[in-house]
Amino acid sequence: MELIHHTLDWVKGEILEAKIMAIAGVVIVLCAISFWKFGTTPYAKAMVIPMLVVGIIPLIFGISGAVSNQRNISHYQEAWEKNQQTFVISEKERVEGFDNIFKYSYPFAIICTIGGAILFFLVSTPNWKAISLALMMLGLMAYIIDHFAAERADIYLKYIKEAIK
Repeated sequence: MELIHHTLDWVKGEILEAKIMAIAGVVIVLCAISFWKFGTTPYAKAMVIPMLVVGIIPLIFGISGAVSNQRNISHYQEAWEKNQQTFVISEKERVEGFDNIFKYSYPFAIICTIGGAILFFLVSTPNWKAISLALMMLGLMAYIIDHFAAERADIYLKYIKEAIK
């Protein structure tokens, strides 16, 4: 199988992940709206803004990721047809650059999750409890998304290295 087929599979995986992320964002935003509309307790009312923020982040990243990766499919095919060797080398550099992202995103996810949990048990006001829950949700989402993105990048990088040989 040629590398371009693996590239297209990788991009389709990125598009699927982006769509799932956008759907998760919509669900969280709908939950926030539900808390606003139907919530009667102080804790339910306090969840509205933190959940909106946590929902809008994956919604925006998901939509932009799906659109940009969909656009990239034709760019990858054109680059492959133009010069396969250059394409392979540029893909290797690009995918290896992802390691830098994961160096920061994993600690961010861990800090958000653990920090949110610690904050949850240290504070007693509804607003701070809501913020701590939102931090935990954001951290867990970031870790899950990055875990699967890193896995796909590692698999794709193996195919790139095989293509270089």
